[in-house]
Amino acid sequence: MPSINANFDWVDTPNPTERAFSITAKEGVHDVVPDFLNQVVLWSDCPQWIKKAEAVPESLQGYTLVHAAKAGFQKRSFTFGKTRTPLERKTPFHVEWVLRPKDWPTVLYKLWFEEGSLPLTAVDAQGAFHEGKRLHERTKFRRGAVYPTWHKISRFLAERPFAKTHTPAPITDSIHYSFDGISGGFPDCLHPDCRFPQVQTSGKVVFGAGTQGVEIGGDLVAQEYPATNMTDWEKHTIEDSRYQISGMYFRQLVEAYPPVDGRENVGTPAQ
Repeated sequence: MPSINANFDWVDTPNPTERAFSITAKEGVHDVVPDFLNQVVLWSDCPQWIKKAEAVPESLQGYTLVHAAKAGFQKRSFTFGKTRTPLERKTPFHVEWVLRPKDWPTVLYKLWFEEGSLPLTAVDAQGAFHEGKRLHERTKFRRGAVYPTWHKISRFLAERPFAKTHTPAPITDSIHYSFDGISGGFPDCLHPDCRFPQVQTSGKVVFGAGTQGVEIGGDLVAQEYPATNMTDWEKHTIEDSRYQISGMYFRQLVEAYPPVDGRENVGTPAQ
């Protein structure tokens, strides 16, 4: 039997308090490397030509094979990492908070129109006098800007690849409205459902203007803007990086938390 610890060594991981271990074994012509990329291979599952290279304590025999590499003439090194439960893979080994500037989008909370006290008047090409309702826009929104933002950085470690996760981020939309005497919009904003009926127009489409190859359809009656995936500032993921280090799988998750501000801006943004 080889001398004690002759082919055994500790391996550093991204978690400074956790170690993997490696075993260096003599590789024969007919020896086969276990398929650890497509199935879970524990130390106890390894073929005899690897296990006979070194005596491993009982506490390490449940570790998972995560990497294999050539280690000299007819020698191969095998790295084994700590086997985790599903809950342990979801639990970060380190968390830190960093204050960084971040751009937050404009949020439209409310938008409505009120009839004015004074009428809207005009004279057409034939000299006829026309009178209509004057509309006034009323809004409540939070103006987007760059604010100091707390970012939570969570680091995870596992012996197998991390599962793909759904990490929604705010996706803004631009809305626009137009009535006689008033028009406007909110570019690049988060908003609830918005609908603008096509009133005070003839309904006659101007030939040769706009996206002629796209059917207008129901937009001729009303313009509808479905709510964005978020309707206010929310915690969301801005980075989800995964790397393989020394055979172990490392994940860094960065989440942005909304600035604490209880105020709501009221007004109309510059067009």
